[in-house]
Amino acid sequence: MKARFDRTFEYGKSIARYLVISAVIAGLCALFFTQTGSYAQLTLILVSTALLVATVVVIYKYCRCPYCGKHIVAGVLRVSSCPSCRRDLSTGRKVKKSR
Repeated sequence: MKARFDRTFEYGKSIARYLVISAVIAGLCALFFTQTGSYAQLTLILVSTALLVATVVVIYKYCRCPYCGKHIVAGVLRVSSCPSCRRDLSTGRKVKKSR
């Protein structure tokens, strides 16, 4: 039985997705719903920046291929197979080359 919070590639991918969405929401709130130069705007900009830094940390910590161990940084939210070993990240099967 798998643990609920299994630290796998899928876990890192979902956490990175939530962090990016939260950073975008905080940035949009700072842009549209606060006065220019206010402390609320500065706070939301700092929160957005902190969330983006946390996203980078999560990607480097959890987003690696479970089969070859290489980091998958570029396109981590849309990738389905490892670019170096060509294995499917969810099943582990070899992926056929695309033409």
